[in-house]
Order: sequence, then C-alpha cells, then structure tokens
Amino acid sequence: MAANVNEDKLFRINNRLCYFSNNGAYLAVAFHSNLLIKDAKTFDTCHSFVFADVIQCIEWSPNSEYILCANIKKAIVQVYSVHHPKWKCKLTEGSVGLQSVTWSPDSKCILTIADFNIQISIWDLEDQTVSYIQNLKTSAFDKLHFSPSSRRLAVITTEKNKDTVEIYRTDNWKISRVSIYIKIIMLSFLYNCII
Repeated sequence: MAANVNEDKLFRINNRLCYFSNNGAYLAVAFHSNLLIKDAKTFDTCHSFVFADVIQCIEWSPNSEYILCANIKKAIVQVYSVHHPKWKCKLTEGSVGLQSVTWSPDSKCILTIADFNIQISIWDLEDQTVSYIQNLKTSAFDKLHFSPSSRRLAVITTEKNKDTVEIYRTDNWKISRVSIYIKIIMLSFLYNCII
C-alpha cells in the first residue's frame, strides 16, 4: 500500500457492490446491511442507509435520484432517495420469491422477476400500485426487452405450449400487442421489426 494513502477514503464493500450513479455525481457502496452514498469527487459520505438484511444487489435508477437494494434470498427490496434521505420504500415479493430486480427506464417503476419465472411484478412508486405479467417463458435468457424509446416492453410468455411475444406500453403497463410464435429465436430482431 502506498505511504500517502488517505485512510479516510478507504471503505469496505460486499461482493463488488460499488457503483457510480448514472449522472456520475455519486458512488454507492454496500457493506453488510449498510449502504453509503458518497460524493463522487471527494468520496465524502453524503448519506448512510441501513437495509433490512445483508445487501446482495444494488442498482441506481436511470435518473440517479434513487437507489434500490435487494436481498434476493429473502425477496426484499428497499428503495432510497438521494434528495429526500428520510423517504424509503420497501417491497416484499413474499412466497413467489425473487430472482432479479431492475428499474424501468423512466425511474418510476421497479420490475421484479419472481422465482421460477412465475411473474414479473411492476411496482409503481408514484401511484403505489402493482401490476403483473404472468407465464414468463422459463428458457428465455433475457426476459426484459425495452424498446429504444423506452415506451414499450417485450416479454416472452408461454401458455398451453404456445410461445407468445407480448408488448406492453410502459406508461400504463397495458398490453398493446400480442404475437404468437411456435419457436422464438431472436427476440431483439423480432422486436425491432414489429415496433
């Protein structure tokens, strides 16, 4: 270690959970159940949050105003605000479990994929509502495909041995188009053709 290292700027992290915000202003650092938000220029701590359990996943919202923390095993997600540090939101998937979690492109919703691809839950942070997309195809490698404009979401579902591409509008999460296919090979190619 270099002799001139400032020890105040050293910090511990869990499993490489250390990410800059999308706007480059902040650095999020997770260690056990603690989440530190640091100024990206000075590495001074701006905010400190305590999660309900050991943090296994963190992700900044696209607009860099929020950050989510998740414990996948316990199916718990908590959201914190950088600009309103007393505000927080806790989401629990319950018995369906949690496989993954991500933000919608507009930073207004969080999408969680349940264990065994049972469903996608769309948690609207503004309206405090939850919408669901059922019957995800379990072999679909990448389950969420947003259009380049972020106004549509395409998912592969399966029911009665028929694969379907369902297109949802992201402003209201209502289905806007359904296409039935026997075998789906390249969703991104198909998606670009129909949107």
